[in-house]
Amino acid sequence: HRVAKAVPESAFGTDFLNGLVQNLIDTMRANNGAGIAAPQIGEEWRVFVVHGTGSNPRYPYKPAIPLTVFVNPVIEVIDPTPMHIVEGCLSVPGMRGEVSRAAAVRCTAFRPDGTKFVVRAEGHAAGTLQHELDHLDGKLFPDIAFAGRLMTSESFELHEKARFFAYANELRDRYPTAVAFEEVDDAGNGLAVDEVVLQAELTWTGSRFERGVEVVVGSDGRIARVSPKSARLGGVVRLERKALVPGFVNAHSHAFQRGLRGKGESYPRRPDGEETPSFWTWREAMYGLVQTLGSVEAFKRQTKRCFEEMAAAGITTCGEFHYFHHALPESGEGDENFELDEAVVQAAREANVRLVLLSAFYERGGFDGRALSDGQRRFRTMDGERYWQQMERLDASLDKSRGEGLGVVVHSLRAVGTPMLQSLAAEAARRGMPLHVHLEEQPQEIKDCVAAHGVTPLALLLDNVPAESLRRLCAVHCTHSKPDELARLVAAGGGVCVCPLTEAALGDGVFASLEATAGAVSLGTDCNARIDMIEEMRWLEYSQRLERGRRGVFSSVAGKGDEGFLARQLLDCATRHGAAHLGVEAGAIQAGLWADFALIDLDAPALAELAGSDDELLSAAVFGGSAEGLVVDTCVAGRWTKQGEK
Repeated sequence: HRVAKAVPESAFGTDFLNGLVQNLIDTMRANNGAGIAAPQIGEEWRVFVVHGTGSNPRYPYKPAIPLTVFVNPVIEVIDPTPMHIVEGCLSVPGMRGEVSRAAAVRCTAFRPDGTKFVVRAEGHAAGTLQHELDHLDGKLFPDIAFAGRLMTSESFELHEKARFFAYANELRDRYPTAVAFEEVDDAGNGLAVDEVVLQAELTWTGSRFERGVEVVVGSDGRIARVSPKSARLGGVVRLERKALVPGFVNAHSHAFQRGLRGKGESYPRRPDGEETPSFWTWREAMYGLVQTLGSVEAFKRQTKRCFEEMAAAGITTCGEFHYFHHALPESGEGDENFELDEAVVQAAREANVRLVLLSAFYERGGFDGRALSDGQRRFRTMDGERYWQQMERLDASLDKSRGEGLGVVVHSLRAVGTPMLQSLAAEAARRGMPLHVHLEEQPQEIKDCVAAHGVTPLALLLDNVPAESLRRLCAVHCTHSKPDELARLVAAGGGVCVCPLTEAALGDGVFASLEATAGAVSLGTDCNARIDMIEEMRWLEYSQRLERGRRGVFSSVAGKGDEGFLARQLLDCATRHGAAHLGVEAGAIQAGLWADFALIDLDAPALAELAGSDDELLSAAVFGGSAEGLVVDTCVAGRWTKQGEK
């Protein structure tokens, strides 16, 4: 109950203050808190942290709030309308109490580096700020609760929860703008501006590059509007000699497989003749990599490095097709622990890549029902109930304030039997989740399925997945699919993801049924031997040219009403179609979507001395550039990777 001390200016930017902040964040996350103040961990400094994921299991009604650190905060009430909140607190375990909070406040504070900022908060976010400030002033919620309105957590669950949650949801609807950050002028005064304006030399507006355009990003991380450039005094980020394009959407990745890069690329002749390396021999090498990634730390290091490369390559969203679930326990094999699931979420978040975690079910070693091999045991999910329990834990850990998501994966029809396929598809549809599956990447897969079931894997899938699930389904590869079967999938609303560089690296073959998709395919980096969505775009077309002996193949399929603008069609595959297959509101520079951008250097060597028009710039980038030379930064939900939050 002691009043905390102000942090002196000399402490800003120091290891001491940064360490205190990290300790607060770690403690808050470990306890599923929505906020935490320094006195709660025994530090008598005026510092608190708030973060609303939008899916906190303790406070499911609280909105998404960006992770924000407040140093020396001062709160001003701007709307005194009382809200009667039943609060809990990490410092008062097992208790709840009803208190009154003002409906809207303005808080002026400093960041740990000493930068001053102002934030307006309303509804539950305003209540959270007031609750945390009480800690700094030596007060806890029992000190200010209404008479007779303190209760145990058990009593709250039994007698109060339903009523209060209904009221809390009403408050969330009544006050939809949780927080709005304001600019601060040179005198430190708030300018009542909660938007950032990006003015690039060129902006991709959906069909072409345009000049004189500004993109306004709201404090919620979404695009507020796209409009002609205006004269503004503040809040403007001028991106000279830069082009703004939608952030690339990587619809299919196995991040840990980056560790295979350079391995298995020697093919010596054997005394008894040359063995033909194949996808299947590569798979054995992948199992070897799995054994070297025994700990959570080793796995996270490898996946984080992969996501960092993605961010550097302009990728802002990744659909991580995640089947490597289990760390090796100290005792050896052990049970399913799912310890690597949260590690991959954290790795992507730290790299500033939005993750859609596509969590895989993997129960058997082949169409004949054989047991998993030793190399596959750490992928196993043998129990549907445990799988969904883990999915619910993962959902609670996602940061909805930056659009993180979750999807269901049938690893392949050789790894998942028909009864579980039906169960997973039905539950994915009930929960409104995307459903992804590896399909017909290899001829042997098709032969084995026909031997076991009398039909191809795609036909088996179409016969066992309900129409509602097919509308959210993305089949990955379909390299050897029959055009008529693939057309049935697309007609039902399903999608296809193609991974040209991986399919070339593994010798899979060229995607044969482009016409069946009308060009509406997404792109993935898959094994991540090479991470470059510009190259994936280029080789989606070039592989078809090599196969068919003519140019403009993709355009002839996807170009109806589009004047054959091939580069635009390919960019849609790397943005819009990927976002659709992952269920993410992204993929275009458009009001209401997430503020996800890749920033292109117009002075890059690949674009130098080109006399063409702005309309030819995208073609020059797609067919002559690479991500390393063109992309200088990415932005995810308003947060820039290299330059920090603007």
